[in-house]
Amino acid sequence: MINFIEKISDYFKRKDHADMAIHAWKSAHEESYADFCKRMDAVGKGNLSVLMDIYQMMRDCTPSEALMLYNWLSDFMNGKDVQNIADQQWAGRYTDIIAQCITNKRLWIGINVKTGTVELLTSPKSELLMVRSETPIEIWNRLPQETRAYLTGQLDVLIRNSKGCYLMSKLERKMVYQSLTYILRIIILSHAVFVGGLMANLYDYVMEKKETLAYCMYYFVVFDHGLSRMAKLLDCLLNNGEVDNGDMILIKSCVAALVTQSIEMGTESKAGWEDAVETCNPEIWKEVMFALRKVKGRRGNRKVVQSLDDILTGDKVHIKQGIRLFLEENTEDISLAYLLKALVKAGMVKASIRYMTFHRAIEQFSQRHYGHDIPQKRYGEIKDMTLNSPQRGSSYTKAKRIIDRWSEYFINNG
Repeated sequence: MINFIEKISDYFKRKDHADMAIHAWKSAHEESYADFCKRMDAVGKGNLSVLMDIYQMMRDCTPSEALMLYNWLSDFMNGKDVQNIADQQWAGRYTDIIAQCITNKRLWIGINVKTGTVELLTSPKSELLMVRSETPIEIWNRLPQETRAYLTGQLDVLIRNSKGCYLMSKLERKMVYQSLTYILRIIILSHAVFVGGLMANLYDYVMEKKETLAYCMYYFVVFDHGLSRMAKLLDCLLNNGEVDNGDMILIKSCVAALVTQSIEMGTESKAGWEDAVETCNPEIWKEVMFALRKVKGRRGNRKVVQSLDDILTGDKVHIKQGIRLFLEENTEDISLAYLLKALVKAGMVKASIRYMTFHRAIEQFSQRHYGHDIPQKRYGEIKDMTLNSPQRGSSYTKAKRIIDRWSEYFINNG
């Protein structure tokens, strides 16, 4: 696994880099993405093959230490080699950290998802993913009453005989509950410490191995309303299959998670969710509406990430050839303002495009960094100008000359 933190040190730059790469990939692989979408739509008809492929890829991304933990838990639950379990490093290098957190309830485990580092802390930090020994109990208390009642009922069934009598004494039942809580603590804390490794491996799949499935998943979720579309797939399963109480609770929990995560990621809006589930099963609709009431919407302008292929209209191959010629001839940052003005004037880019959207697309296309302050300000000055005014100075003359020349070029070659 490459050290992707060293490759792209800043988290937000890393995300922008990934976003642009995904857009460029999708523009060049429309058929692959269309096939992925067809397979996702087929889930609603009972074809789960794409989900199995996703599961296998995520399993491949799971750190080996996490897989070791799952094997350890399986042995523990099945009573295998119980005497030797205490001597095993069941969570790899994080075993001691988790053990300290469980035995000292005042300690927190802090996970930096951006860098993958894990540390023990005496108090929570806002910029880290924080968990502690009491986290499972807190999660339990936050579960909907319906879910808690169902889980308690299922456990109750396991410890009663066919006549409804308990097979264990109160003390024994208490010990069972304590054991389950202990195991749940291990699972929650261990999942948290492995998040960094999982994300690093997944990043490798996207940026280094260029795995088609990973690219499709990324674009589907982040740019193509994938999470709300997944909620509709759950609605199809709910309407087409035989669903018991447990299935219903699982589906509703998934829908609530999809709503919350999509709003936090900024991939969906509250209005978008309301439109998406307007015709869904009443149970789905109610769960979405309830989740929307609890989640806070993201305010401010959303950063728009598009590749050059997404922005351009016309003969994109020839237009991009012209853009390369322009960039070779005009190396100053401010020239990007003139390039965008020329493309808009030639009808190759819509006038509504934001400058920074264009700027990011050019950086991804040219694989070069440009300063954005000066060209963004300059484009704001010339955006609505006709450039037919009398002489205004050397700067105006230079801008008019470049824009007129290249707009004519793009008209003739685009």
